[in-house]
Amino acid sequence: MRLREVELQRLSIPFKGSFGHAASMRSATEPVLVTLHDEQGRRGVGEALPRDYVTGETLQTVIERDGPALARELLASALPTMDAVVAWLREAVSRWDHALSAFGAFELALLDLAGQRHGVALVDLLGGVQSPELPAGMVIGFEVATAKLERHCAALRFGKRRHIKVKIGAADDAQRLAIIARVLGPLPLRLDANAAWTADEAVARLGALAAVPGLAIASVEQPVGKHDLAGLRRIRTELGLRVMADESVCSFADAERLVAAQAVDVFNVRLGKMGGALATARICEFARRAGIGASLGTMVGETGVLGRASELLGRALAPTAGFDCLDGKGQNAFLLTEDILEPDADADVHAPGLGVRVSDDRVRAHAVEHHSFRD
Repeated sequence: MRLREVELQRLSIPFKGSFGHAASMRSATEPVLVTLHDEQGRRGVGEALPRDYVTGETLQTVIERDGPALARELLASALPTMDAVVAWLREAVSRWDHALSAFGAFELALLDLAGQRHGVALVDLLGGVQSPELPAGMVIGFEVATAKLERHCAALRFGKRRHIKVKIGAADDAQRLAIIARVLGPLPLRLDANAAWTADEAVARLGALAAVPGLAIASVEQPVGKHDLAGLRRIRTELGLRVMADESVCSFADAERLVAAQAVDVFNVRLGKMGGALATARICEFARRAGIGASLGTMVGETGVLGRASELLGRALAPTAGFDCLDGKGQNAFLLTEDILEPDADADVHAPGLGVRVSDDRVRAHAVEHHSFRD
């Protein structure tokens, strides 16, 4: 297989409302859509959603630096078989660990295109369907005002939602968690601070939150900065809480460092920050062997392209990785005023590649920047 053209398109899709946590508040999403075209007219798609505070990438680094470099490298490569594609991806990801969002978008696009060409579904490449669809994990962010929390949580309880993550890092965390615990009962909650505190602050704040009446804490996600492994370990040992890494675990090397430091109990795995499906699967297997749990999530504002890939990875790896839900599942569809997939695109799980159909009209409607690279 030789590529004929690579397209990079920056999109801007408004949210119906807003979504916020300690590190960011958003009212729109700006993904970069990567489209690979082969010499037979097929095309594969992938999606980058760069976050500077997660992987160190920005829209500019994807569009102006890493996207063009990856495009040139792939245009110069001959990948005649599916095995050759997988081998190239496994070798290249370590060279691109400074640009995992961009690389992950190219990885998904390449697996989509090669999968169509060779009749290989992404889920089968990852080991086949091993699990039914994962239930949705709901996320309560700061966009839900404290005054509206009781009604919001009552709706979650009525909908029998059992997997709840709560964003923390605000001045009224204790009040908010007391409301949530009162309405949802003894349901263990995953708390996510998005690196809001120093280690000293985290120990003090989390110690106080642990005393909120009726609150059951399942885990605390990224309470300190991504490089503060000693702080993560301190929270585990001093407070006895299960600590989950998010921003701290993007690359395989990150995973190795966290395990060596005995810093965390769980990895938050998301395709959009880890270099794609194959790299995420490798980290999950490493975590399993090291006795580390794994929680599967989505990027806020991702379109159906990344969403579909996350769903397929979850169905392939849930039993071995220990996924109990897919955080954010369905919430992005609710957030976006419009997805870029065709509205009737409900492909079979074994459809070749990703099994998605992107709407050219919707992409054009939301495109704000376009770059094309040719062989």
